[in-house]
Amino acid sequence: MERKRFLAVVMTVMMVISMIPSMVFAAAPSGEVGGKLKIKGLAAVGVVLSADYAKVTPEEVTDEDFTFSWSRQTGEKELTQVGTEKTYTITQDDLGCRLVLDLTPVDGSGLTGTLTAKTLEVAATEEEAKAEDTQQAETADGTENAQLEETADNAEGSKDSENQDTDRTEDVQQDAGNEQEDESQNTEGQLEETTEGTDDSQMKIYTEDQLQVDENGNVQTDGSEKDQKTYEATATVEDSEDQICDFGTVKSDLEDVEAQYVQITNTGNESLNFQEISPEHFMVQDITEPLSAGESVSVWIQPREGLEPGEYDDMITYRTEEGIEVSFEAKIAVEGEDDSSDDEDLKPSDEPSAEPTETPDDSEAPSAGDNADASLEAQSLDVNTGSLNFSDIEENYTQANETLSVTVTNTGDGTVTLKIPKSDYFEVMNEDGSEAVSGIQIAKGDSLMFMVQPKTGLTKGDYSDTLIFESEEDSEVAAQVTAEVSVKEAEQEQITAVQADPESFSYDDLKEGYDTPEATTITLTNTGNTTVSLMQPYAEYFDIGELSASVLEPGDSAAFTAVPVTGLKVGNYLDSIQIAQTSSEGQEDVLTTIKASATVSEVKKIYKLSVTPEELNFGKAKEGYSEAPEAQKVTVTNEGNTNVTLNAPSGKNFKIGKLSATELAPGESCTFKIRPKAGLKAGSYTESVVIDNEQQISAEVKVQFTVKAARKAKIADPADNKITGISSDGYTTQSKITFTAVGAGMDNESPGKGDVRYVPYNWKVINTNSWSSAPYTAAFGITKAGTYTLTVTFDRQKYNGSEWENTGEQDTKQVNFSITQAQTVTATPTPQPNGATAKSAVKTGDTTNITPFVIILAIAAGCIVGVVVYTRRKK
Repeated sequence: MERKRFLAVVMTVMMVISMIPSMVFAAAPSGEVGGKLKIKGLAAVGVVLSADYAKVTPEEVTDEDFTFSWSRQTGEKELTQVGTEKTYTITQDDLGCRLVLDLTPVDGSGLTGTLTAKTLEVAATEEEAKAEDTQQAETADGTENAQLEETADNAEGSKDSENQDTDRTEDVQQDAGNEQEDESQNTEGQLEETTEGTDDSQMKIYTEDQLQVDENGNVQTDGSEKDQKTYEATATVEDSEDQICDFGTVKSDLEDVEAQYVQITNTGNESLNFQEISPEHFMVQDITEPLSAGESVSVWIQPREGLEPGEYDDMITYRTEEGIEVSFEAKIAVEGEDDSSDDEDLKPSDEPSAEPTETPDDSEAPSAGDNADASLEAQSLDVNTGSLNFSDIEENYTQANETLSVTVTNTGDGTVTLKIPKSDYFEVMNEDGSEAVSGIQIAKGDSLMFMVQPKTGLTKGDYSDTLIFESEEDSEVAAQVTAEVSVKEAEQEQITAVQADPESFSYDDLKEGYDTPEATTITLTNTGNTTVSLMQPYAEYFDIGELSASVLEPGDSAAFTAVPVTGLKVGNYLDSIQIAQTSSEGQEDVLTTIKASATVSEVKKIYKLSVTPEELNFGKAKEGYSEAPEAQKVTVTNEGNTNVTLNAPSGKNFKIGKLSATELAPGESCTFKIRPKAGLKAGSYTESVVIDNEQQISAEVKVQFTVKAARKAKIADPADNKITGISSDGYTTQSKITFTAVGAGMDNESPGKGDVRYVPYNWKVINTNSWSSAPYTAAFGITKAGTYTLTVTFDRQKYNGSEWENTGEQDTKQVNFSITQAQTVTATPTPQPNGATAKSAVKTGDTTNITPFVIILAIAAGCIVGVVVYTRRKK
């Protein structure tokens, strides 16, 4: 009996142990997914991204429950699919874009709905991505910000700690980025609907805004972003690392204190409006205009006048209407006035002091030759002469021919700093002829010689000036000398002279029978100093125009014209045109002679025609055109030197008008018109219209015209209307069904008048749903098993030359599909040779290996069978 009891206990224990695997087969996760999906990994090139289900409901979901779609967002809603694996490695092509992860439950998983998450903009390096994370975290949540700062503070810890910090940073990144997304992860909604009294609960219709079709035809949903406004500003003091406007220590008079400047920068993303301020001890510049994001303004700051002696240290604060404050420090120390006397205010005494002044230190006593103390000693100056009388100078002199000297002697008790006199009529120079300048020191008893001469350019008259040599220390110490000079009128020689411009001219290219050429203008100028009375000039082979003036004062001018006479024969002609005046004795005095020549050569006959334009293009017209293009005008010009007689031009495919003239003299022109003939067939027409004459010279005009064949309208075949995306394998009551309607002729990107196409209008399974614009894609789900028909109606449209118009005709296409009830998987473990596969086993979220439990169960069953057999044999 004891043995039987022992075996019974053993079997009972093993049976209990064998029951443990039943816990493994708990109910699989089911229902609508929700919560917040995150993306694990920094948004930087080269980083591997994966899904984070920490905040997703239900909690038991894993990668095996979803299909993956990684997309690159290049605009507000433009998505391009880049991967369908569980992980995605960021590439260089993703730089500057955001990555979007869309998760859709696998068929038969028992889950419904979708999950979406986005990264921040992809950075080039992980360091840049971390910096972006920090900025996003500061504006997201205080707790997350503290966590990010703690991560930065512990960045120098162990490798394990660093990895933990990176994970925290990634969490902050995802929270900061994902919190800007729409909280609703459910992309299901309804399009425009025309209800027909059916059960709406059987279908879930996705709106067009929620559907985005990528390049692979997959439907993606899109969330909205929420921009966050920031108001920030900083203050930077120029040339100060401590950001302090330090005016140092100054006297009580603050007028000479220079202003300092501070740069205010808007570091936020919104404009700032600053309020007026008035600090107590400093004057500052107000910011009157709004400061846009990223802009800076430089403002001045200066101590207020009238500050009492003392130290001032103020905090200057600018405030904005948006509640932002930006501050900097300003300080200054003001000293009181010094009551001690200034040595510069002392005046030299008229007489020496009765008692000598005591000097506490021999090293500080002034020396006899120290110029700084010269004003305390008696000064005196003297000159060796009281007047400088220069010889008379003739007017218009170029340089004074006489220089006189004056010697200045220091007759006082100390050194004198000499101030050189200034004069409008005389120059004072050093003994070597260089310019004398003030500041020369003359020691006691020494002398200096200066040279004086009249300035250049004095006009007729008498000039006198007093030159005063004085001490710079005391203006009352001076010595003066009077300088005098007379400028007389110069005696002039009587000069009679006339200058001709040009002095010669010629006409060398005249041809026999020439027209009168342009006349030459000759200018006569009186270059002497006496008045001249000119005679009218004349010539044999030239026509001479009248003089513009006959009496010329010195410097005056007169002009006349000269041109070859008409009708000169072939040959060379030379004339001397004399310019003369009548003397007081009645004789003719020739003042100048102008050489004039002309050469007439034989004319060679030249025949030359030109046309304008040389090419005409009448463009294009469609075959069967009712009116020919408008005629264009052609001008023919005789560019030769001989008369020509023109012949009327003709054309094969072009109609030629009459010449406006057939006889053309040299330089004359005529016109005619050209236009294409009516009724030309399709083709390209090019001709040369020739204008010739009796002299066997010609000119031609190239003309071109193209007739295009009439265009045939493109009529789309309604048989090409189709519905794509419906699977022939059927769906379950948990499937999302996506399809696309394709109209015939929709790919006609360059329509012409009369073209026909078909555009999807509405679709119906249970309800009728309309499209308002492309893409013509929709998605729905049906929760009741059965066979259904999807019907799409297409509108027939015709292009009127500017836009597509509905013709009122329609075409329909249908496709059948089946819906089966989704199976409910029960938790009945079945031993498998190779373990349960992902498609046949229900997932619980527990990764415990159940093989040992199955073995224990088998052993327990064997033991039971053995005990039964053993008992029966005993009996």
